[in-house]
Amino acid sequence: METRPNNQNNDGAPLEVVEFELSLNSQDIAECGFEAAVRHAADKADGHFLFLMPAHMIEDCQRVAAVSVGGGDDRSTVLVLLQDDGRSVRIEDAEGSANPFAGMALSYGGLLRHLKDLPESMAA
Repeated sequence: METRPNNQNNDGAPLEVVEFELSLNSQDIAECGFEAAVRHAADKADGHFLFLMPAHMIEDCQRVAAVSVGGGDDRSTVLVLLQDDGRSVRIEDAEGSANPFAGMALSYGGLLRHLKDLPESMAA
């Protein structure tokens, strides 16, 4: 199993974020693919896969995925950055991040939460 660097400390992180990280770190990204690994980890943590985009403008990064985990006041949006080696990832909390994808992830997650709360008659 390969160690994946994580530049963030999990102290105080919601349980769902820790569960997501553990699930993601237990997978072989090179074997199953980045998107599949992130989606599987999000499902295991009762999270929601938000998006996957190329991220070549970020140093040492191929792609970025965004995931929303938790609920209510404990909801967190995390960015998962696939490193240039194609095997390791870095996970960042989108809240307060300087990453150019952070604002998009937070906005998209908020929009999806709003749409889920609409009555069915309005959502159609």
